[in-house]
Amino acid sequence: MNDTDTELQDRIGIEAALRGYAYGLDERRWEAWDLVFTEDAIIDFTPMGGKRETPAQMSARLSAPDPAWLFAQHPLINTVIEIDGDEARAFSDYQMETGRRAETPGEIIRVSGGGSYIDLLRRTGDGWRVYHRSVSLKWRERRQVKDEISR
Repeated sequence: MNDTDTELQDRIGIEAALRGYAYGLDERRWEAWDLVFTEDAIIDFTPMGGKRETPAQMSARLSAPDPAWLFAQHPLINTVIEIDGDEARAFSDYQMETGRRAETPGEIIRVSGGGSYIDLLRRTGDGWRVYHRSVSLKWRERRQVKDEISR
């Protein structure tokens, strides 16, 4: 394998880890989520006023039964990856949409927002894994709207 092939494989592995976070979180597929992180990983929401926690703490908190929860979606865009041997840094913008049942029948609370992730990754025996994710929020909007998809 030449250097170009190795770099392409590294970039594909890094992209898979970054997207596995969003997929696991949004779809509540914690088995996919667990494949994203190293054992010592930290997710840091303090840049946007949140908390710093391990992936296990975050998934435990978000997997608790919540009858109001309807959906979440976090597409990644503008990803820039810098690889240095067995370490990498990735910057990605994201846009998020979440939905929860409102107290008013037939309506939902939608939260839209956007921000950025800065991820630090390392190559492991199981592929590229995130060991630190920093999350920043650039904008956010909360509104109550008609539920156009009955659930």
